Amino acid sequence: MSRACLLVVSALAACGGPDEVIPPVVFDAPPTDAPALDAPTDARTDASSDGRPALPDMVLVEDLMTGTIQVQEVNFDANACELMEGCIGAAGARRLLRFTTVTANLGTGDLYFGPPEQNPLFEYSACHGHYHFSGYADYEIVDGAGVVVSGHKQAFCLLDTLQVTPGAPGPYYTCANQGIGAGWADSYASFLPCQWIDITDVTPGMYTLRVRVNPTMTFEESDYSNNTLDIPVTF
Repeated sequence: MSRACLLVVSALAACGGPDEVIPPVVFDAPPTDAPALDAPTDARTDASSDGRPALPDMVLVEDLMTGTIQVQEVNFDANACELMEGCIGAAGARRLLRFTTVTANLGTGDLYFGPPEQNPLFEYSACHGHYHFSGYADYEIVDGAGVVVSGHKQAFCLLDTLQVTPGAPGPYYTCANQGIGAGWADSYASFLPCQWIDITDVTPGMYTLRVRVNPTMTFEESDYSNNTLDIPVTF
């Protein structure tokens, strides 16, 4: 990973507290060779070198996620968007397990969504005033008996944040034309709304944080076997 990418990661880790919302990095408009807005939602390039379709391959980047895990107590009022959108169990003081989610595209093709208002996978949130792609990733706290409590990534801006493959072309994608280019990663920082699991009613102890990207295989990938990351947690 380049020094510039490491600087971006460091800046994300240093930003804000739980109530501070800092918008993701937004780059300039994509160049003229970027995909047309009506391009297929699963790939930008036509084919790989062996003639097969060029597809994305989404992988969770463990070394950029484990150090971001923290527990915080936050108060929410009764009309909080987080309550309306199912990110917390109730209003009032809630105990949250917060963490950054970093998903890298290690495939041969781009993950392309385009303008969110033109893609049926996105739903408009009247409370937040922007579109969400709620099926991008899900989060679970797991013990030996199974899932204890779950959460989800309220994705509203999937874009090229970090270059993970040296020399990868781009960045191409922005909040207005969403996607994750091959060789790039999207970083969703722990301080963002709903970037947590509500553990208020979970007995303190040792658990596993399980993060899954594309859990229902909503979009096509070259490999679905590497979409899950398990991280031991104690709280």
